[in-house]
Amino acid sequence: MQHIETVADVNQNGIITIALPANIRPGKHHILLVIDEALIEANTQIADHAPKLMQMAGRVSAFAAIDDPVLWQQQQRDEWRRDEGNS
Repeated sequence: MQHIETVADVNQNGIITIALPANIRPGKHHILLVIDEALIEANTQIADHAPKLMQMAGRVSAFAAIDDPVLWQQQQRDEWRRDEGNS
C-alpha cells in the first residue's frame, strides 16, 4: 500500500485527473479519497483578500520612519537575541 498526497483541481463536471507514480500497475485498485473542506475554504479566503492586502502595501504608518529595512530587521533580531540571553 502506498500513501500519495496531492492537491487536485476538480473541473465543473466533478472530474479530477491524477498522475500516479510509474510503479503503480494497471488494473483495479482500492483508492481512498478524502476531500479537505478546510483547504477549499482557505484557498477561497486567500483569493478574496489578496487584492485588498496589496492595496494596503506601503501604507502602514508605523513603518514609515524606517529608512533601511534590512538594517532595521537586523537590529530587531539583535534585540531579540539580547532578550533571549536575559531570560
